[in-house]
Amino acid sequence: MIKKQPAKKVIGRYWLLAACAPLAMFPATVFAQDDGTTETDALEAEDSTGLGVIVVTAQKREESLQSIPVAISAVAGEALEAGSITSVTDLAQITPGLAFNTFQPGQPEISIRGIGTKEDGAGASDSTLVMVDGVYFAARSASNVDIFDLERVEILRGPQGTLFGKNSIGGVINYVTRKPDSTFRARLRQTIGNYGQFDTAGLINVPLADNLFTKFSFSRRTFDGYDDWIIPEQVVEQSRVPGTVERIGGNNQFSWRWQTRWESSDTLDVLLSLDGVDEELGNINRQPVGSAGPLHDCGCASDPVAVDIALGGADSVRTYLGEDDNGGSREAFGAMIEVNKQLSIGTLTFNGAYRESDYFFEHDDTGLPPSPVVDLTGSNGNPNDLLLGDPSIGFTFDNTDIIWEDSQQFTGELRLASNDGPFNWVVGVFATSEEINRAEGILFTALADASLEPNYAIANMLFDGWAVAGFAQGSYEITPRLTLTAGGRFSYEEKEIVAFNDMPRSPSLQLVLSQFDPASGSDNWENFSWKLAVDYDIADDVMLYGTVSTGFKSGGYTGSATTAAGATTPFEPEEATNYEVGLKGDFFDSHLRVNLSGFYVDYKDLQVTRFFQPPTSGAGEFITENAANAEILGLEAEFTALLTDNLEIGGFYSYLDVTFEDFFGTPDISGGGDFSGNVLRQAPEHSAGGHIQYEFDLGGERGYLVANANARYQSLSYTNVDNNPLDVIPEHTVADAWLAWHSNDDRWMVQAWVKNITDEVYRTHVFTQRGNRIAFGTFAPPRTYGLTVQFDY
Repeated sequence: MIKKQPAKKVIGRYWLLAACAPLAMFPATVFAQDDGTTETDALEAEDSTGLGVIVVTAQKREESLQSIPVAISAVAGEALEAGSITSVTDLAQITPGLAFNTFQPGQPEISIRGIGTKEDGAGASDSTLVMVDGVYFAARSASNVDIFDLERVEILRGPQGTLFGKNSIGGVINYVTRKPDSTFRARLRQTIGNYGQFDTAGLINVPLADNLFTKFSFSRRTFDGYDDWIIPEQVVEQSRVPGTVERIGGNNQFSWRWQTRWESSDTLDVLLSLDGVDEELGNINRQPVGSAGPLHDCGCASDPVAVDIALGGADSVRTYLGEDDNGGSREAFGAMIEVNKQLSIGTLTFNGAYRESDYFFEHDDTGLPPSPVVDLTGSNGNPNDLLLGDPSIGFTFDNTDIIWEDSQQFTGELRLASNDGPFNWVVGVFATSEEINRAEGILFTALADASLEPNYAIANMLFDGWAVAGFAQGSYEITPRLTLTAGGRFSYEEKEIVAFNDMPRSPSLQLVLSQFDPASGSDNWENFSWKLAVDYDIADDVMLYGTVSTGFKSGGYTGSATTAAGATTPFEPEEATNYEVGLKGDFFDSHLRVNLSGFYVDYKDLQVTRFFQPPTSGAGEFITENAANAEILGLEAEFTALLTDNLEIGGFYSYLDVTFEDFFGTPDISGGGDFSGNVLRQAPEHSAGGHIQYEFDLGGERGYLVANANARYQSLSYTNVDNNPLDVIPEHTVADAWLAWHSNDDRWMVQAWVKNITDEVYRTHVFTQRGNRIAFGTFAPPRTYGLTVQFDY
């Protein structure tokens, strides 16, 4: 018999992703606060057996996940810890419809249901809203949040324009922190693993008075890196010895959060939260993974290792031959105050926040040594050489990408949510002010022509923006089983930029950018997003729903443009209309949970970023264009089943049919610009996952064991809109497992774990150079394993 634990202590059985969807790691309860009765307590009391009630705030109020007409995944904090889920990278492995790529640590590319953003310039916006306690992150380099000491993570799929508005056209990821409460408690958690992993986390929660509580939590994560650097003869740092081997790609991150909560009275609650991160980022190992044709005499094209060797690279995806051990740093700070005042008609909430971040990173774009020069001319090369217009001159591919970015933002939201009743409503206003300064430099350290010295190309953009919005949504119970929901949001946004490019050593040499003096641009956009939904309870625990909702992402400006005109000419906003039907059901006394959803999304003026190289000589550049139309057809199926008190299984499946219906881009050197019928990037057609978990009672005072095994599959996806066969993330399957011992009082936990059991080698990002002829990629971590010990007091 499974050991019955107190509702707020631990390994429960309520680990649900998307209503239990990805259940890929571990079941756990979404907890209420320890002090007093809350709406969360009331909801959980409705079902104290079976799979339990998952409480979320997807509609700006506490509600059961199974009762709202929203496609949402919710992962409890205990599940995150048990599954060693520490970042959005890990979330993407267990959440249907969520995909995550990264060019480098400051350029995360998040996609939900096939909608994402590749444009990383200061004047552009993401398609997915990343938030902590309802405060969104304006800078992309700050949005890869360290997951620690959370109550849960909520992942909303599809346009969320009504309640979340600004740039939530793909969806929302909201990290909900654990708040201070009236119980003294402390925790220390230590993890050691291979590749030098050494992680320490902890917290202390202290009641300072009957109505004043404070909590400090922290997380330090370190590891040495997964790849070997064979130091070349041209190593820049003279203290290093050529031919020796060092580890690269390591990381050293310290994150912290301090919160103080004041319950002034039964009707007033104030929360002050401060947080920060200080991170040293290791180098990334990017290297050739494919060629559009034979290179030299090797006859290789699709074999990554052969291509790498032909270009002078390594014979393993785990080996780096660049001349520098690059890397970077990231610092961030945030402050937030939230005030909740209970009125006779409902709860008035104010949330105000300030955030800032500084980011720097440099890495070798190719992972190749600086010599010999690779000649790609003639039948195997680029007929329109982009260096000097002379097709007899090749080049080394040896360049370093450098990013500097700092950001500041202020946000504020004031809303009023009604008390629970037959008519539940929420109204509010939102405002934000943002400033992002970003520079992206490319250093070419060697050229085929010895007369050309190494050269920098630096694209600079200074961005200022502000936005305001007003919103309202209401749900009315027409009958006890039938509910109608309607909502709308009006948004206004304005952006101003100043851009300039600098090539300090050779202004006339166009490598990837051309020089131009500061130029400015400004534009504004407005939008009305709306939602209509109806849900009907065909049984006490089974709901059918249908939704039509719209979303909006503002226009913006291309970063790293080649000309002043390209930098200051805005691209237009994109809009989406989502049609969705679904079922959410609990069966057999809440021992089986099944959620189904089918959706069709009609996108207008979808913003698409791609690398453009002119048909004639000239600098290549990333450009962002508006696709005329794109359509998405999808299906998501999720289940979890508590077969016995000891045994749980679960799984999910996601299908996406994502195509450009009508997209004629600017023709470039690779051919025409007609991308109609192509598949959108970061949109695998099939993804699936499953888990099995068993709990063993050891009897007496010996505690209990919990064993979990899980796996996930993802089919091929493209990383560029031209669907170049080189620009792909091949299909892959990854499996993890863990075994944990818990003391009877849950004060001690010891867990052994392994990730990527089969040591699957698969790519996490790919991009092409030289007329889309050579592909360079990065790879996921190899097999990792370790031991975690946790003590709670």
